[in-house]
Amino acid sequence: MNNSNPANPTFNLEGKQFLIVDDDPIIRMVMSSMFKKWQNTTIELANDGSQALKKLQDSYFDLIIMDLNMPVLNGYQTAKAIREGECGDFYKKIPIIAITADLSEMAKTQTEIMDRVLTKPFDYESLEIAIQRCLFSDMRLSMEAS
Repeated sequence: MNNSNPANPTFNLEGKQFLIVDDDPIIRMVMSSMFKKWQNTTIELANDGSQALKKLQDSYFDLIIMDLNMPVLNGYQTAKAIREGECGDFYKKIPIIAITADLSEMAKTQTEIMDRVLTKPFDYESLEIAIQRCLFSDMRLSMEAS
């Protein structure tokens, strides 16, 4: 069972590598500072979906945190391309956490290809819980069953 407490600044992510995709430089800066507080975390940043797809083809990641509304290639298009194997079969099932300020019906219905959705502004604890559920839920369930 994962014993980290929500909003724990020493949250240990066991060497996980994240790709953060957002066109807003302030959001990228805030996310970068959040992850600096967590142990064993590596992040890379992308400004849009097109850059994200390129980074996925060139590097290894455990999780994607991605804005839905971006220029060039938005979060929906990017997630669809990933799920369809554009970056290789390995990434078809990578956890994707969508972040959005769009609370419209379209945002609700088109997030089926995402593993979690956070609405902006989101807090530190919500992000940590979403990451735990995406990365460690299978491990937690298997440990609870034994």
